[in-house]
Amino acid sequence: MFKRESIRPAARSLQSGMTLVEIMVAMTIGIILLLALGSLFVNSTRVFKVNDEFSRMQENGAYALNTMGNDLRMAGFYGHIATNDLAIPVAITITNDCGTDWATTFTQSLGTGTLAKMSCIKAGNYLSGSFILVLRGAIGIEVKPADLQNGTLYVQSDPGGGILFQGDQYAGLPASSKRAFLGGAAAPIYPYQARAYYLRPCSRPTGTGGTVCLATDDGSQPIPTLVRQELAGTTMTEVAIAEGIEAVRILYGLGTGGTGAPVTYTETPTAEQFAERVVMARISLLVRSPRPSNDYDDRSRSYDLDGDGTAELNCLEDGLPCNYHRHVFTQSFQVRNIAQRLESSPP
Repeated sequence: MFKRESIRPAARSLQSGMTLVEIMVAMTIGIILLLALGSLFVNSTRVFKVNDEFSRMQENGAYALNTMGNDLRMAGFYGHIATNDLAIPVAITITNDCGTDWATTFTQSLGTGTLAKMSCIKAGNYLSGSFILVLRGAIGIEVKPADLQNGTLYVQSDPGGGILFQGDQYAGLPASSKRAFLGGAAAPIYPYQARAYYLRPCSRPTGTGGTVCLATDDGSQPIPTLVRQELAGTTMTEVAIAEGIEAVRILYGLGTGGTGAPVTYTETPTAEQFAERVVMARISLLVRSPRPSNDYDDRSRSYDLDGDGTAELNCLEDGLPCNYHRHVFTQSFQVRNIAQRLESSPP
C-alpha cells in the first residue's frame, strides 16, 4: 500500500504576508490616487461653477438688452398717427404716477429722469448714480373693441389724430372722439404703456412689506438689478427685469431731417432732441456674476462702457466688490418711429 504524506506543511511554508515596506508603498500609491481624484473633483466643481456664473451673466445681459431694445424700438408709436398729438377725451387718473401727468406726457416719447422728479421710485430702490430711461408708446398688438380690459389704457389713431382712453371708457365715447378711416372703418386700437428703467440695489427686497431694499437682502450680499416702473392697468408698478446689472451707459444717436440715420452721438440729449431727433440708442451694460467667487480678484480689470477705448469702471476705484466675474454687453437699437418721422421731414 502507498503511504499518503501530508502536503500542508510544505504549502504553508510557501505562503508569506506583505512586508512593512510593501504596505507603505501601497498606502502611498493609494493616497496619491485619492489626492489626484480629489483634486480632479475640486477642479471640475470650480470649472462648473465658473461656467454656470458666465452662463447666468450671458442670460441676464442678453435678456436685459432684449427687453430694453424692444421698448426702444416701439417708443413713440401711437398707431397710424404720424405725430404724438393725442387727446384724452375723458380724464384718466394714474395711481402712483411718477409725476404730474407723467404717464401721459406724449410730447416726449423717450427721455431721462432724476430720482427727485420720479416720485414713483422709492429712494431705497434706486442705485445711487445710476441711470433712468423713460419710454412711452403703444404696444404693437391690435386689440378688438370687444376685448378691451377695464382700467387698461389704449391708443386709437388714424392719420388725422389719436386718443388715449381706458378700456371701460371706449363704449361711452362720442362718435366724434373715436378715430376712423375714410369709409367709416374703426381705426385699430393698441395697448398703451409708459415705462421707466433704472437700477435697484437688490434683487429681492424685504423692507416695508417686501418693497424696499435693505443691506441684508439677498443673503447680505445685495445683487444690483435692472427694474422698471410700468403701468399695471392705471397703476405704476415696479417690476424686476434682470439680476447682476451693475452699470448702464447709453449713447444716443441724433438724426436730422431727411435721414433716419444718426449723424452724431451724445450721452445728454436735450428734451427737444429726445422728442424729435434721437433715432438710435447704444446701450452698454456691466453685468456681474450672481454670486461671489472667493478665489477670484477682479481689481486688475477695468471696463470701457462707451466704446471710446478708455476704461471708466474698476471695482477697486469705484467701490465695487472685487470677487465677482464681470462682462460688458453692448447693442445698438433704432428708435424706429422717430427715425421714420425724420426721414419724411425736410432736411
